[in-house]
Amino acid sequence: MPTFADSHLPKPQGWDEFEKIVCSAAKIRWNNPDFTRHGRQGQAQYGVDVYGRDQNGALIGLQCKNTIGKVSETTIRAEVAEAAKFKPALSRLYIATTADADGPTQAVAREISEQQRENGMFEVSMLFWGDIWEELSRDESRLFQHYPQLKPISVVQLASAPMAVASQPAGPTHDQILFERFKKELPFEPSIRLLREQDFGGSFKRMAIQPFFRFVEEWDTPEHEFVDAELNDALQRFYGEACIMASCIVERTVPIGSFDLLSVFSDQQRAMGERPPHVIREAKEMNQAAAKFVPMYEAFLRLCRSKLAS
Repeated sequence: MPTFADSHLPKPQGWDEFEKIVCSAAKIRWNNPDFTRHGRQGQAQYGVDVYGRDQNGALIGLQCKNTIGKVSETTIRAEVAEAAKFKPALSRLYIATTADADGPTQAVAREISEQQRENGMFEVSMLFWGDIWEELSRDESRLFQHYPQLKPISVVQLASAPMAVASQPAGPTHDQILFERFKKELPFEPSIRLLREQDFGGSFKRMAIQPFFRFVEEWDTPEHEFVDAELNDALQRFYGEACIMASCIVERTVPIGSFDLLSVFSDQQRAMGERPPHVIREAKEMNQAAAKFVPMYEAFLRLCRSKLAS
């Protein structure tokens, strides 16, 4: 029976969508929802478009190349040189491309990787479109996020909602429906409470922050826009601050113990003794960022309630 992995859909045309797909595929491949896109357009990215940690806590970087033909050796070497500037240092760099698998390109990557290894630097690998698509197809929820046309009609609930609303003269508006969805997908419990009450000098449960990361991952699409201009402007500002908060967490924390906890204080550092000054500083920075972000969440909720109260 054909599966999604066997399907042949058009490759993404834009670099932005390709980066989002690569980020989703990375979350699946390394079983870590904390993979995130690096910075934003116009900022220096140092050869890394997506980054996160694997199951062993090693830092993985991915450089995305939305190309028609294969990736040249010159391009690979240039991106490896740029990625050497990424801080903290990577354990491995993947060149992710929309190109089909290519033996000569893989050989070049292996040669460069061996040179890197001999010099004590991160190793290099290729991820072709087939590899990325195979990973993406392993998780239908993420697959449907990027290719909604694949979702079975029977599970498309949102599409039928406007028809139901239209048949009820006194029914909720689009903005009211979207606000209810916001409250459901980013409720106060558990993520916002964690951000409000957690001292990030200590560890915290990884699962508690996942609703927040999923919000950041999914709420940047046109379907998540309010009709009311003031509400939509407020949502865009809030979403931007949420992205900053998410990056703050991802950049400063690592899995510890059995990987169900996150902390700025790694197992390796714990084994060495007292917390180094940079760990104390990073915990303080996270506490400050959370103290700034939580009131924005509360203010956004109050604005929506005041404007959408029926």
